[in-house]
Order: sequence, then structure tokens, then C-alpha cells
Amino acid sequence: MAERFFGSLDGVVIAMMFALGLTLLARLLQSLLIHLSLRRALSANSPLASDLVDKINRPFERPGPADGMGDERNGLVLIAIGLAMAGFGWIQGDEPMLRLALGAALFPLFVGIALLIRRRLAERATLRESAPE
Repeated sequence: MAERFFGSLDGVVIAMMFALGLTLLARLLQSLLIHLSLRRALSANSPLASDLVDKINRPFERPGPADGMGDERNGLVLIAIGLAMAGFGWIQGDEPMLRLALGAALFPLFVGIALLIRRRLAERATLRESAPE
């Protein structure tokens, strides 16, 4: 039974590597477009050139606060993945597969719970900082 699971795991790993390759290619194309825009802005003496230079220094930042605001969503997604993995093992009906799936499900579950705890702690710290003394 474990051989079937790990055989399908090869396909999942290959798909993840393909997705990672596409992501890196998209980032490379984004950097190329930013550099081309910067060259055009500099040659045209545009006031937007300084904004583009700032964008090059931090090309892949996501907009929004950096205090862990996305942790809640990421934590919930990881918890859902962990529960789905546990459900997969339960549906199989095979005890070794259930043990394997539950063991693997612990990782996203614990990371998701840790992210939710981190989010709550960040909210409390923000409230303490903004509260008048």
C-alpha cells in the first residue's frame, strides 16, 4: 500500500517542481519588464524613474502591512490542508495508510496553528502599543 502512495508522490513532486519553475520564470519576466521600463524612464528623463528604482530594490514585496496580517489566511489554508490529508487517510480505510496520512497531516496542522497564534500575538502587541498609558 505504501508503494502506491509513494508512487503517486513522485507525480506530486514533479508537478510542484513544474509549478515552482513557472513561478520563477514569471518573476524573471517581471524583473525584465521593470528593467526595461526603468531604461525608458531614464532615457526620457521621467520623474517616475525614482519610483522604478525603489521597485527594483524590493520587486516581490506584497502590498499591505508587514505585521503578520496574512498569517491568518495562511494558517487557515494550512489547517485545511492538514485536515484534508487526514481525511484522505481516513477514506482509504487502510490502517497503515491512515497512520501515514495522519503523520503527514501533523506538519501543516501545527504550522497553521502556529501562524494563527502568531497573528493573535501580533494583534495583542499592536493593541498594547496603541493603547494610551
